[in-house]
Amino acid sequence: MPNTQMMLQLHDPGISQVRRAIGYLLSFLPSLAVLGSGMTKFWPDNEIHALLAQLGMGEYAIAIGLTEIACVLLYWIPRTSNLGFFLFCSYVGGITVAELILDQVPWPGLTIGAMIYAGTLLRKPSLLG
Repeated sequence: MPNTQMMLQLHDPGISQVRRAIGYLLSFLPSLAVLGSGMTKFWPDNEIHALLAQLGMGEYAIAIGLTEIACVLLYWIPRTSNLGFFLFCSYVGGITVAELILDQVPWPGLTIGAMIYAGTLLRKPSLLG
């Protein structure tokens, strides 16, 4: 049975300060990027809207922005951080697919995904089982 107290924390007890600090750094930077991306969806006539239009999703810009912001918020709320982690990783998979559809090298999606995954598992190794 999972330890309920561990599920309510942003990091597992007993990990080193260095591991925790690196984990938070690797988690915080991509969170800022996705949060910023979510915010840009509220201002029309920018590059993001043009890319979404190419994907046939221009009319969903605000909903996509709200999804990005929700993923980041759920990820950083201790009680919902595990759910947020899985939603965040799933969303980043969508970013990667969109980059591939646009014939772009998916470095942003892959980098954000790798950082979220590595940062979270450094802070919460209990997610591995």
